[in-house]
Amino acid sequence: MAALIFTAFVAGLAAVLGYGALQLVQAAVFGDDGDPSVWSFFAAFMAPSLFIGALVLLTMGVRSSLRRARAAQSRRSNAAAQAESWRRLYVRRDELLVRWSRYETDVALMIDYPVMTDYTDPVVRDVIVAMQGIRAAEAEALDLDRGPAEASKLFHAVNRFEVAFLTAEKYARRCGQSKLNPAERTKLAGARQALNIILDGAATPSEVEVAYRSLRGSLRGIIDLPDRAVADLQAHTRQSLGVRPHGSSPAPAPAHRAA
Repeated sequence: MAALIFTAFVAGLAAVLGYGALQLVQAAVFGDDGDPSVWSFFAAFMAPSLFIGALVLLTMGVRSSLRRARAAQSRRSNAAAQAESWRRLYVRRDELLVRWSRYETDVALMIDYPVMTDYTDPVVRDVIVAMQGIRAAEAEALDLDRGPAEASKLFHAVNRFEVAFLTAEKYARRCGQSKLNPAERTKLAGARQALNIILDGAATPSEVEVAYRSLRGSLRGIIDLPDRAVADLQAHTRQSLGVRPHGSSPAPAPAHRAA
């Protein structure tokens, strides 16, 4: 509205000034007897209005195009920032889950800090509940559009899991094996020695076999090894025994040293 009022004012002023200028020119050329022609009237009153109106419309169009371009750029920037925020959030979540999974798959950690596999302990149970919160937030983000609200929910879920995990980790390292009775601690000490023999490449195959049986027997009734931990332990045992995985090619024979 302001632009239209300004256009009308400027056009009227230009028309008056232009018509006055034409009158002066006509009086100087034709004298006082000269009558203003239709073209001079059109040039004085219509042309400035049309020109200024076109200029205003052109300016408004350019401004509108610039606003649309800035809005599109802002949408692209926001989308890129949101995607990067989701990426960092998932990287952080994965790093925390990997750290947690070590206590469920690394037999050495399970022996040194058995409380981390005791899901009846309230501190460890908080970690499990927080992990379930992450899964619920992820499922909601997949069902709905992954907007800022869903990112905020997942962010808080990951934060809760991180706090619960770090608390449980400090708690487990502080407790060590103190929650076990002396007989159980003695068995775990034997299990740790057996594990060291399995992981030590200098042990003979017979020593590795004995150590593996001793390890499984010592952990029975104290630590329930998950399937993944058992698979990793068996893989280390086969490697120490020199047993090749099914389908793998034999290792090349070492070259003789030159005399």
